Amino acid sequence: MPELEQKTFQKRQVAYKLKISDILNGNLTKEDFSGSIKLNNINVSRVNIIAAMIYKSEDFNYSSAVIDDGTGRIQLRSFENNAYFSKIDVGDIVLIIGKIREFNNEKYIVPEILKRINNAKWVDVRRLELKNNDLIDNSIKNTDKNLIENAKINEEIYSLIKKLDNGDGASFDDIIKGSGSVDAEKILNKLLENGDIFEIKPGKLKVLE
Repeated sequence: MPELEQKTFQKRQVAYKLKISDILNGNLTKEDFSGSIKLNNINVSRVNIIAAMIYKSEDFNYSSAVIDDGTGRIQLRSFENNAYFSKIDVGDIVLIIGKIREFNNEKYIVPEILKRINNAKWVDVRRLELKNNDLIDNSIKNTDKNLIENAKINEEIYSLIKKLDNGDGASFDDIIKGSGSVDAEKILNKLLENGDIFEIKPGKLKVLE
């Protein structure tokens, strides 16, 4: 994913952590080629899913795959790269961040980020996050839309995480201290929300690349 860093700090919608069943059961509202589903009065068009890849196909025109998280199955489609799923094997647990689409009444996801998860414990972590919640209450996130207005600060913190990461993740406290920004904690939370970074273990952050 060589272009990830270049696109990371463009203004994007929150990637909501959902179960696949939330997507399948939601009513999709289409706007041009994009779409969103309404869950708990929140319009969701960008999702963050952890699931197992159970099928993949590299066609001449586009690549497709099917993922299953235990609550349902949904297709992934990549129209820009017909070898998009070549580095992922059937049976792998993957993190997918992407946009919801629909064609012929079938919902699917166009992935922006696809990353293999080597530690299956992340599946348990995600289940705990989603337990008893059809949608994690993200309404408070929309009250702080302007938390990351300065792209330069974002990029500095993003680069700092990579610099401090010795392979085991960068310490949350070290990032706060090293950034010199009073809004560092808020910015880190926003980067986590957007799926640009993830918490590899408590207090340790990694860049998705």
